[in-house]
Order: sequence, then C-alpha cells, then structure tokens
Amino acid sequence: MKTPESHGVRLVEWAGAEGSTVPMALIRIGLALLLWARWGEDMVLVQAEGPAMLALSIGFFAATAMMLVGLWTRAATATAAMVVATMYFAVGAAGGRTAWIHHHHFLLMSATVLCALTQCGRSLSLDRWRALARARRLGLPAPEERGPLLGLRLMTAQLSAVYLWSAIDKCEPGFLSGARLEQLAGFYYAGSDLPLGTALTIVSATAAWTVVALEFALAIGVWRPRWHRWLLPLGVAFHAGLYVLLPVHTFSATMVLLYLAVIDPSAVHRAVAAVAPRADDV
Repeated sequence: MKTPESHGVRLVEWAGAEGSTVPMALIRIGLALLLWARWGEDMVLVQAEGPAMLALSIGFFAATAMMLVGLWTRAATATAAMVVATMYFAVGAAGGRTAWIHHHHFLLMSATVLCALTQCGRSLSLDRWRALARARRLGLPAPEERGPLLGLRLMTAQLSAVYLWSAIDKCEPGFLSGARLEQLAGFYYAGSDLPLGTALTIVSATAAWTVVALEFALAIGVWRPRWHRWLLPLGVAFHAGLYVLLPVHTFSATMVLLYLAVIDPSAVHRAVAAVAPRADDV
C-alpha cells in the first residue's frame, strides 16, 4: 500500500528529474520564430510611439534574436519573457491594446516564461558551440546535454489545462448541438447561403462531439506516454485543420511545438541525433 510519504517522494523525484536538453532547445528556437510571427510586425522600430515603446521594441528584437541562436541563452530567454509579459499585461491589458491580449498571445507569452525556466541553451546553440570549443581547448570531456525537466513538466501542465478548459467550455448545448460550428461555417465560408437540413445538423453535431472528446483525451493523454503514439498525431492533425480552416494565428503552431515537452526527452534527442549525428563537430 502506498503511503503519503511514498507519494511525496515520487513527486519530488518527478519534479527533480533530469533529461536531455534537446527538446528544450527546439522549443526555444520555435518560440523565437513564433514571437516574430505574432508580434514582429507590430514591434518594428518605425511603429514605436515614444521612448518606452522604442526601448521595448529594441529589447524584443535583441532578446528574441539571441534566444533564436542561443547566445547567452538563459539571460536572453528570460529577457524575452519579461518583454512579452510587459507587452501582454502592461501594454495590452492595462494599456488598452486589446489586439495583444487574445488567448494565443497569452499562450505564447506563458510558454516563453516557462522556457526561461529550462536549460534551453545547453543544446543547439552558440553557447553549446562555445562550451565544446572550451572543452576541446582544455582537454576536458564534452559537457553533457542534460538539465532539469521541471520546465517541460510545467509546459505539459499548460497544454493539459488548455485542452481541459477548452473542452469544458464547449460542454454546452450551443456547441454540442453543432450550432456553433454551423455559425462559424456560415460566417467564414457560406454566408447566409449555408444549407440547412438534417444532414448538416448530424455532421455538425458529430464534429462537435468529436472535438470535445479529443480535447478531453488530450488533456489526460499528454500525461500518459502509452497514449502518445496514437493521440499526439491526432492532435497534430486537429491543429493543422484549425490552422487551415480558421484564423487561429499562432495558436496551432504553439500547441504543436509544446508537444515536444510531452515526448520523452531521450526520444527527441535520438531523433535529432539521427538527423544531425555530428552536429557538435561543426
């Protein structure tokens, strides 16, 4: 019988586990590109209004560029996190710039904050290249690409929460009946010419129940490695469909990128090593 003490020990071991830093590095690179895709156009210097916004724009591009290439990575990622948090909370929420406070902005901002908690510069970075050069110069073994996994665990919790609350929010008659999906189809595609009838109602309701079931499954399944082989590809297909069909901006790409936090880090490391087996020698 498991005691509260054994559960506590397991929790401490789970929170303090270490693993490959390759998935952290891939997430870091992906987030830098997504930050440019989402905010880059708004943050170009010519758009800056006043010294404060000019400083924020310079900080945004400097931090994300260093984050992308992995130069002074921890400091760069932490700075990028502080900049986008300022953009979201101070400029967006408090300053009234509502175009910056959609749910996809919050997801991207919070993922950047969590990335700053990881050792994302120990792989696929200029910091890694410098560490290898220093080790060769001093005749030391190459530094290991390992670090605490707590940041990835928190990203997994973030993914799970997004799916859980999204599914719960859809558990109401307007969505489960298919009416909400019909409304979206009419708004974006068919206009007032959307055909009405039993067949469309059945298709819409079936799609609605399928989406809710998948989101509940993903909310639970991201914590269950045995489900990943079949569930994560369904999640990727789901988000690809959303991206193609609806204006979800960076949301789909951010969610799929965070799947790297869910997968076993050693499996991600092996996959990258298979693609670039001598990357450390460059």
